[in-house]
Amino acid sequence: MRFTRTVTLATLLIAGVPHSAMSQPPNAGQHPGPPPEAIAACKSLASGAQCSFSADRGSLTGTCWAPEGKPLACKPAGNPPGRSTPPSKQ
Repeated sequence: MRFTRTVTLATLLIAGVPHSAMSQPPNAGQHPGPPPEAIAACKSLASGAQCSFSADRGSLTGTCWAPEGKPLACKPAGNPPGRSTPPSKQ
């Protein structure tokens, strides 16, 4: 098994794939997008309409919004432009 792992790693390095790329999830660095509840909240509404949905954090209210090429979803109030979830508090 150790030989197989060594050969696989050597093959990937020769092919130009860095080891760090192998250990990261496929969507590393990308936002996963709005939760299904946020999308469902705007299903029959237009962009800019008031909306609300329930999430792990409780009931959230906001505005239907969609970045270019993404589905319309309820963006909670207080989020800066371009964010679909509130910033984490540290």
